[in-house]
Amino acid sequence: MAFRAVILLRIDLMIFGIGGAMKFAFAIRILSAFACLWLLAGSATAQGGELVAAEWGVKGSSVDVTARVRTFVHDGVLQLEVTRFNLGIDPAPHRNKDLIIRVRHWDGDVMEYNYPERSTVNLELDPEEGYVRRDADDRHEDHERRERRLQIVRAYYGAEGQFMNVTDALRSRIDDGRLYLRVDNATMGGDPLPGARKWLRVLYFYDGSRRNIVVDEKTELRLP
Repeated sequence: MAFRAVILLRIDLMIFGIGGAMKFAFAIRILSAFACLWLLAGSATAQGGELVAAEWGVKGSSVDVTARVRTFVHDGVLQLEVTRFNLGIDPAPHRNKDLIIRVRHWDGDVMEYNYPERSTVNLELDPEEGYVRRDADDRHEDHERRERRLQIVRAYYGAEGQFMNVTDALRSRIDDGRLYLRVDNATMGGDPLPGARKWLRVLYFYDGSRRNIVVDEKTELRLP
C-alpha cells in the first residue's frame, strides 16, 4: 500500500513540475507518515475480551506461548514488549518474528492481533474470574429493584483496534436507571482514531442478565 502511494506521489509531482528538492522533502514527509501509522498499528489497544491463544514465530516455525503471555496480564491489562527474552523462546533465530494474539470478544467473535517483533502489546482484557455485579453483596436493598438496576460493566469507543475505555463516562450519564446519549467524540471525551468511523460497545447488567450492545458513531444510545 505504501509503495503504491509513493508511485502515485511521484507521478503527481512530475505532472505539477515541482523542483527536485521540494519533491524529495515532500516524499520524506509522506513516508514518515506511513511509518508512524505502521508503528501505531503495532501497539494498538483493543476493547475487553478473553485471551484465547498466543502464537510466536514465523510461518512454518511457531510455538504456542499462551501461558507465557498470560503472566504479563495485570489488573486486566496485557502489556509487554515483543522480544524473545519476554516470550522465553526463539523459534526462528535471526528472522523477524510476529506475535499473534487471539481475543474472544463479548459477542463471541474471535479477533486476531498481530504484533511484529520489538513492538509493544497493550490489550485490555476481561478478568480471569469474569465480571461480578457490583451490588451482588448488597442485602439491604429491595431484591426486585436491584435486579432491574442498569449497571455499566465495560464500555469502549473506537475502531480498527484503537479504543478508549469510556466506562466511567457512561456511568456518570445514567439518570434514574436509564442512559440516553448521542455517541460522538464530544460525549465520549475524545477521538481515538481521527478520520475513521467509530462505534461504541457496551457490556451491561439489566433485569438480572448480562447484555451487550454495539452502537455506531453519530447515532443514539438508549439503555435499557
